[in-house]
Amino acid sequence: MPSLRTFRIEFDRPGATYAPGEIVTGDVIVDLAREKTIRGKYKNIDISLIPALKLSIKGEANVSWERKRSTKDSQGRNRTQIDHFRASEQYFNLTYYLLGSTAGNGEVRVPAGFHRYSFNFSLPYNIPCSFEHINGHIRYTMKAVIDRPWRFDHESKIAFTVVLSYDLNAHSHQCIGADDEVSESFCCFCCFNLGSMKLRIRIPTTGFVPGQSIETMVNLNNTSSVNVTKICVKLERSLEFHARTPYSMTKTDKAILKAEQRMGPFGEQADIPSRLQVPPIPPSHLEYCSIIDQKYSLRITIHVSGTHCSITKVYPILIGTIPLHSTISSASYTQTVQQPTAPVMQYDYDPPPPMPTSPDYVPPNTPYPQVISFASPNQPSTSTNPWDIPPPSYEECMQRADSIKDEDESNYVHGANEPFAPRYPVFNFTTPRKNENSRNNKMEKGQKKGREGEREERFIPITCYRQTSPKFIWKPYTLIQSQIPFDFIAWNSSKHSYERRVLFGWTILTISGLLCNSQKHPKQNRQEMMRYDS
Repeated sequence: MPSLRTFRIEFDRPGATYAPGEIVTGDVIVDLAREKTIRGKYKNIDISLIPALKLSIKGEANVSWERKRSTKDSQGRNRTQIDHFRASEQYFNLTYYLLGSTAGNGEVRVPAGFHRYSFNFSLPYNIPCSFEHINGHIRYTMKAVIDRPWRFDHESKIAFTVVLSYDLNAHSHQCIGADDEVSESFCCFCCFNLGSMKLRIRIPTTGFVPGQSIETMVNLNNTSSVNVTKICVKLERSLEFHARTPYSMTKTDKAILKAEQRMGPFGEQADIPSRLQVPPIPPSHLEYCSIIDQKYSLRITIHVSGTHCSITKVYPILIGTIPLHSTISSASYTQTVQQPTAPVMQYDYDPPPPMPTSPDYVPPNTPYPQVISFASPNQPSTSTNPWDIPPPSYEECMQRADSIKDEDESNYVHGANEPFAPRYPVFNFTTPRKNENSRNNKMEKGQKKGREGEREERFIPITCYRQTSPKFIWKPYTLIQSQIPFDFIAWNSSKHSYERRVLFGWTILTISGLLCNSQKHPKQNRQEMMRYDS
């Protein structure tokens, strides 16, 4: 039975996520399972001898990849040659002893049992954010070593995350949003004119943090005979790895982090919104790292019918760790907003009067919150504003390393073969709190009846389809729609009344109570599944 039962590193902070300049604290756990008899000077004494217990902390960046190319030898035969490209940067490398010393003159006697050795050190300020990829990484590791002369050392290794702050407010000039108009003409064999299509693509802002939603709106005005079949919105990442050995070389890697698509047809005129939630990813532009570059972009592709080419627009976006706000208090991390730093998306129509909604429903034209408070992770929030945003949680990135083992390390380093994924801050943008004031609730109920007549004047008939059998046979069905995009009024045969419903894809979900019951509609069957056909 080995004498060393447990040998590991523990951080005081759950998740082990730190910012540059912070103090990292934790413990090295050593558990000797049994008393050990040592030969030599301490023969027959029940102790374990540890000449030195040292701790090594390292921060570095590495890139490496291979490229195959065909060459010919002296005899003219084809050969495959593999070039190994690599580069590295070291940001810090610290070593200090928890037991013993560098001289190693004497041995430290550690009795059998459980032992905890505390450590603390300060991270440098100018270090990049943690990053993991198959072709390179920015990694921060800690390794504890029990130095044993004439024998194999005991080693335990662990990785932790460093998140460099990226304030979007300092780059607000790059987050002004986009309002782009596209006009496309179609023809057949360069002879027959099939008409034209006009698109207006609007993005309220181009600066986001993980957890925030990227909202886009595509306004379609199609006067051609070509239909829009699909609209795809993709969040893309572009990486550049710069190698220095054996010679300078740059490798580019592009990946789709998240995507959403809206299926057509959409008719001649339509407003097609989309929403992508930013996943846990590192911020843009890996500052203080010269061998890895990172950029994000939003790609919007409009697919059309026939053999015509798709319409594609790409917009650069920024991903940060601090959301866009007018002022930031560095002391308590409380931020006050007078106006949004990016324009709020406007629509080309006058919205109808407010309609009765469920408690969790947010109207489309809800005004931008005037005050948003961010609480420090170490202190509770004291804001009374109904648009509170809690402190970010730190979630693992989608990209992870299979192991943190270095090339010169053996396979017997405890923890080196464990997978590792950096953690990045993810914000939870909550909806407004439910108004608990009973007086306001009564006033709202009284206003509903007075607005019913105005609402009925805004309703326009459209054609939808309803499922009549499991074989997906669709038959026409008449509904009444309001002018709010993707909101409409549907007839409920079981209640003999109209209800407000919202369209998510092709499924209609009821979210509110009755709107009016003065009209009747012929009885219909199986109204649960319907399809938009306007």
